[in-house]
Amino acid sequence: MKKIIIISLVIPFLTCCTTQREKLMETAVNEQLVLYPKSTLQDIYKNFYQDKFGAEHAIPSKENAANYLDYELYNMTDKDTVSFVEPIGWQRNFVRIPLALVKNGKLPKDVLLNAFFESAKGNFHENIAEEWAKEWAMIVKIIEKNKLPITDFEKDKIQIDSLLQQYPTMALHHSETYKEAYRPHYRIVRKEIFEKMRTENITFNSF
Repeated sequence: MKKIIIISLVIPFLTCCTTQREKLMETAVNEQLVLYPKSTLQDIYKNFYQDKFGAEHAIPSKENAANYLDYELYNMTDKDTVSFVEPIGWQRNFVRIPLALVKNGKLPKDVLLNAFFESAKGNFHENIAEEWAKEWAMIVKIIEKNKLPITDFEKDKIQIDSLLQQYPTMALHHSETYKEAYRPHYRIVRKEIFEKMRTENITFNSF
């Protein structure tokens, strides 16, 4: 009898957690499509992936990361004007900080680089591939259930599934459609590090 009671209490709790998780995921997908309606499934993948895995995969070395930031800043144009800090994923572990804030002199480059490096520590763990597979399956299911208007959805779904079978924690770039439409230039920073930056009187647009 005791076992039955315990199970009856645990199952509703797990159902509640799953439902809440699905709601947060659905909200995050909808926000992505409102802000960036030309997003493909690949761009949605990147949004959730970045929040799950952080920036560790994107830093071959601090020197290379610093050099590439200089290169990107140098090649930005007046069209690259996105200047709002954007929370990503369903857990909101990370934010995207636009390089326009550095280009416009609102954010010191070294401050952003240090925050980027600090955010890259300790994001991978033993079960992360299994967790990510389950989360991505839920995200795709939400998109299908709501019949969201995403160009080439089925083709990209098949391609991403194939890649994940070979490389379960693979990172993806933004799609060419997204890059052409929105010209993304940003670095991701862990949210608590970003909040600390704000308390130190560095100017950001709020989100």
